Amino acid sequence: MNSAGAIFIKQFQDIIKNSGVFIQFIVFPAMAFMMTYVVGIDTGGTFPESFFVTMFAAMFVGMTLISTVATAIAEDREKNSLRFLLMAGVKSHEYLIGIGGVILTCAVAVGSTFVVMMPNVSIIDMFVMLGSITLSAMASILLGAIIGMMSDNEQMAISISSAAGMFLGFGPMIATMSGDETLEMVFSIFYTANFVYEDIRTTGAIQSFGIILANIMLLAFVFVWVYGKQESAKKGGIVMSRKVIVGMLAAVILGGAGIGYAVWHSAGFLATDNARVTTTFIPIAANASGVLERFVTYEGQRVYENKILGWVEGGEAIRSPIDGLVVQVSAVQGQFVSQAGTIALIADTNHLHIEANIEETDISSVRTGQAVYVSIDGFGNQQFSGIVSGIGNITQAELGGNPLSLNLGGAFARRTHLVPVEIRIIDDINLESVIGLNARVQIPLR
Repeated sequence: MNSAGAIFIKQFQDIIKNSGVFIQFIVFPAMAFMMTYVVGIDTGGTFPESFFVTMFAAMFVGMTLISTVATAIAEDREKNSLRFLLMAGVKSHEYLIGIGGVILTCAVAVGSTFVVMMPNVSIIDMFVMLGSITLSAMASILLGAIIGMMSDNEQMAISISSAAGMFLGFGPMIATMSGDETLEMVFSIFYTANFVYEDIRTTGAIQSFGIILANIMLLAFVFVWVYGKQESAKKGGIVMSRKVIVGMLAAVILGGAGIGYAVWHSAGFLATDNARVTTTFIPIAANASGVLERFVTYEGQRVYENKILGWVEGGEAIRSPIDGLVVQVSAVQGQFVSQAGTIALIADTNHLHIEANIEETDISSVRTGQAVYVSIDGFGNQQFSGIVSGIGNITQAELGGNPLSLNLGGAFARRTHLVPVEIRIIDDINLESVIGLNARVQIPLR
């Protein structure tokens, strides 16, 4: 058995035997399960269904992994275990591969438990989420190794890794729940705030993976620098050969090139998930007051203009004003109806479109006739072509009668408003069955 494998087995046994460390690997998945399925706290639609899963996954990656790696290395250095291993012929990079390998293996195993707990996601989305957790775990292992190599003793490693873990683990959660845009922007650059659980081809997913890889690049660069600054093996330090340094730097450069391309590609699109399939909905009311003698229309029925939907006592017919699809019926035979009451709702199927809400700071990049790529949740990852057919002249906040934003103290807080943009699908697709479903929109800017 090679040295890295021996270190792997030794470290795995240490994790199993150390109840304090072992508990850290199971407590966060357990909390995620409790909050998602047992307690079942309703986020009121403010946060996604997977909010608690991703939140505790971030805590696990940011807190458990960093501290485990850092304290393991610092402990071996403090107790001279590392020096004895190096004197016995174990190379520094073999030692680090063994330590990092077992932690990464455990991280993937625990990450899998987070993934299977995610509600209402596809198998592909699960693999995407597991991929982002695995990459983030690599970043935490690098950071933990840096802290462990720089710490004079185990206590110092515990203190530094705990502070780093609290920042990376709790920071994204606090930023998200606060709703503060500045705070969210600050933490958005860290890997623990960029777990991905959506179609990897979307701009948001590409950006998140790019940020995670950028974190790995930076930490790898610092790791190489710290690794090379260590003292000789005689003092329990960590040394490495030029080949190892060249290999790490090559990986950093290649990773940087890949991230650069992903960022360039991402910057070429204006994208939003705040979109849905919609149309104009026409309310149906009686032409005159009276008792509803008969109503022959049902939900899901296709109707055409002037088709009789029902009759009011006395022979007054209720007709459809458009060709469309009946999406709601509240009429009850024998009830009293009037011109003021809605008894049915018809969707105008001749004007089905995608309504995307674009932030006011980006709306200047949108113009009528612009090409658009759309994916609709009901059609999986299939992508459709469309064009911008209209741009709203009023924000959603004004339409909703709430143009101002007040905080709990009653003071005005500036916020970014959304402008509705109408998108017409030009591909041959039947949207009648997916009215109201969410969509993702990408508008090429190049």
